[in-house]
Amino acid sequence: MKIVIRRMMMATAVMLLTTGAAHADPIEGDFRTPKTGATAKVAACGAGFCMTYTSGAFNGKQFAAFASTGNGKYSGKLIDFTNGGKEYTGKAEIAGSDIKVSGCVMGGLVCKDEIFKRL
Repeated sequence: MKIVIRRMMMATAVMLLTTGAAHADPIEGDFRTPKTGATAKVAACGAGFCMTYTSGAFNGKQFAAFASTGNGKYSGKLIDFTNGGKEYTGKAEIAGSDIKVSGCVMGGLVCKDEIFKRL
């Protein structure tokens, strides 16, 4: 009986260790926006990640939503509040410790990139 209980306790301990808290995705964190110099945060939201201003004129406004496509790449939508709130097809990619964000038009044929610096 002692052996059965000991094995159950070991199995439970292994399960708890292997199913611990989820690791943050590499895109999550705090960044400085290149266009305005404001700060922004990327955090999990829904099934993906949202990018929200945390300072500046648009503080509190979400301006990007991405889903992971694998290998440090993401796709979704962007809103450019500095350009009247226009929406664009968006993509993001891990660039070292920073993220490269692109807003695209014409089905992704024309894109403009910006590097968001990690704080």
